[in-house]
Amino acid sequence: MYHAYFFAGEREEGVAAALAFGERALGLSSTGNPDVLIERHGLFTVDDARRISVKAELSPLVGDKKLYIIAANRLFHEAQNAMLKLFEEPPAETTLVLVIPSEGNLLYTLRSRLQPLPVSTQVQAIDPLSQEFIGGSTTVREKVVANILDEAKSDDDEKKQEARAKALRLAEGLTRAGYGAWRTIKEDSAEAGTLRSFLYDLDRLVPVLHDRAAPLKPILEHLLLTAPKKLS
Repeated sequence: MYHAYFFAGEREEGVAAALAFGERALGLSSTGNPDVLIERHGLFTVDDARRISVKAELSPLVGDKKLYIIAANRLFHEAQNAMLKLFEEPPAETTLVLVIPSEGNLLYTLRSRLQPLPVSTQVQAIDPLSQEFIGGSTTVREKVVANILDEAKSDDDEKKQEARAKALRLAEGLTRAGYGAWRTIKEDSAEAGTLRSFLYDLDRLVPVLHDRAAPLKPILEHLLLTAPKKLS
């Protein structure tokens, strides 16, 4: 069994999904069990990462397995880097679950070490707008981006924010598709190099799209230029 997972979505939903996974897959009851640990953070810092790395190495107290759930609204990039070794080589008896608002919050280096939490409540589907972009020709992709940018020029604030939401959904969809494609290619191929660069770009750009003041045009045009032709 894999030992490091992530859940992208609402925090308490993710914690509940991780607990259900622990009971179903690991046989760990979440009721009064010292081997089931949950930490909730608003902002997850480097100090938090270092403390958790030490805590994760401790042996289970009552059984032979331990579930450690870390739920955070935001993670500093430095904190993610501080957890790389832990998530790459978790202790054999410990299963880690990282709960974050969106997959785009994760750096490529950390995301590549994690598997999606295998639960039915987690939405893994890529939204129709992203599917249209991913499966489309260059002309179709340009049209998707042009439509979002046209909406963003509206005098109606609601339409402007909907355009931003579409841009974010598109970037999130490209992130999910990119990591899905990553599992099917050889890491030393030219195709892998292109995809890796694109995923690094998404690392930087998805968090920016959460800022209501961030300009959409250069971000979307960059994604249009750099998105691999094959993402599925």
